[in-house]
Amino acid sequence: MGKIHKDWGASLILLLPGLLLLGAFIFLPLVQTIVWSLFRQEVFGGPQRFIGLSNFSEIWADSTFWVALINNIQFGVLSVVLQVGMGLVLAALLDRGVRRLKVFYRTVIFAPIVVSTAAIGLLWSLFLDPNIGPIQDWLSMLGLPHPRNGILGEPDTALYGVIFVGAWQYTGFMMVILLAGMQSIPEELYEAARMDGCKNIRAFFNITLPLIRNVIVTAILLTVISAFKVFDLVYVLTNGGPGTATEVLASYIFRNAFEFSNIGYANAMSVVFLGIALAFGFVQHRLTRRW
Repeated sequence: MGKIHKDWGASLILLLPGLLLLGAFIFLPLVQTIVWSLFRQEVFGGPQRFIGLSNFSEIWADSTFWVALINNIQFGVLSVVLQVGMGLVLAALLDRGVRRLKVFYRTVIFAPIVVSTAAIGLLWSLFLDPNIGPIQDWLSMLGLPHPRNGILGEPDTALYGVIFVGAWQYTGFMMVILLAGMQSIPEELYEAARMDGCKNIRAFFNITLPLIRNVIVTAILLTVISAFKVFDLVYVLTNGGPGTATEVLASYIFRNAFEFSNIGYANAMSVVFLGIALAFGFVQHRLTRRW
């Protein structure tokens, strides 16, 4: 019995630094956010007035909040299609198709992820600029329609432009994750499949995909998390515009807190955002277990 208490005490001592950091940087800010969401406060450190759940009822009637949420959902769905889809294709090509310069191709495709998002946003804002960027000229040369104010300047195309830039940055990361999963598959399985007449595309669908499904689920989860957290790319490329066409929850919360000085309302939206994220995580966990 004494040995059990001794082991428990030693474990607690080892866990204590991590628990203190977790409490200081996760749980304490979370509790503070929930408490502040019940108050109206116009500046940091300024006077607070308790208003109960009024901030949450205001969210229900705030059309911009729902636009931002829909934009986040679109961002997540299209990011999964582009990033995980293209990453899967590129990983398959590097794993079984390309015979030479594999390291070179892998490095070039992966390179954008190591560049800061702010720098990538500035780079692509120049590329997509309707006055000095080459994209407009390339679309004209190909005879394709091009927005007069540029892709990022039109409400109908701005969000898709931001999603494309995000996919350009993160597809290489998804490719590396999926490629690692593919390279863990024993070569003997492919050799046995070739003897049975199953190769190339058939081998990909019958061997590769089933054996890396957990890796694919992980890639999808990481992509969705990144899509719901997106802020810097939107802030640099469009700042949520034109209008609210590219407004996402993170940028709208930031705008309410630091531009509109509506601290309590920003905290209330953060709490709702957390609830949405937890609900999505629960659903995805259940679906993953069934798969």
